[in-house]
Formats: sequence, structure tokens, C-alpha cells
Amino acid sequence: MTRDLVQSSLITWGLNAYSSDACQIMSELASNAARFCLSAKMRAWISRIDVGIELCVWDDHPGRPVLQSPGQFSQHGRGLILVQAFATGGCGWAELAAGKIVWARIAIDERSMRAAASSAGCPIVGDLPRVDRPHRLATSS
Repeated sequence: MTRDLVQSSLITWGLNAYSSDACQIMSELASNAARFCLSAKMRAWISRIDVGIELCVWDDHPGRPVLQSPGQFSQHGRGLILVQAFATGGCGWAELAAGKIVWARIAIDERSMRAAASSAGCPIVGDLPRVDRPHRLATSS
């Protein structure tokens, strides 16, 4: 479902060239949220921002994401490693009163984003929203 959200958004914006990387990021973020959330509630969204594409997932688990060190044959623990590899615009998380947001960005220059959106017939009206998030990368303790 989150992959569909990402693909349809990127097609609408004319940025479908980034679909593979964005879907990989969203899949990892969403599967971690689904695995660790306390309830059945999680939220996912994608935004065009001035520095590219931002993918976010919220869940109600109070714990911070932890970067794992999986063994060669481990079947789990590579999610955040993959997110960091594909997130050319950075990634991190922010604690909220109820849970946390984990986010990742794919860097795209604004001129390319505007040209793609215009050619797809979905021009950007006005300024793209500026979004600052603290760069608290997940690390193991």
C-alpha cells in the first residue's frame, strides 16, 4: 500500500525516475513501523520539498530506531542500513508526544523537480515548502 502511494505520487509529479529508490526507502520505513508499533496505527506520507522528496512514517512506538549490525546470514536488521544508503538527502527521526516520525530524503535539485512536474502537467504552484528536521541518525547503543 505504501509503495502504491509512493509510485502514484512520483508519477503525478513527473519524478517516476526515483520510484525504485523511494519505494525501497518507504518499504523499509513502513515495515519497521508495522513491526514495532504498539497499536495497529501508523501513518505514511510523501512530500515534494525544496531539497527533493521526503518520505515519512509515523508510529506510536516510543523507542528510537536502532541501526543494527546484522550478521552475514541474518534475515533481519538491514532496513535502516538500506534507508541510509538510498537516502541521498539524509535521514533521521524525531520524537513526538505520541510516538515518533522516521524520515528519509532523496535529494533532487529544485530546477529538475519543477521541470519534471511541469512536463507531467502537475506544475508546482508557489514555493515548495521548506522542511527542516533534526539530523539525529539512528545508531545502536
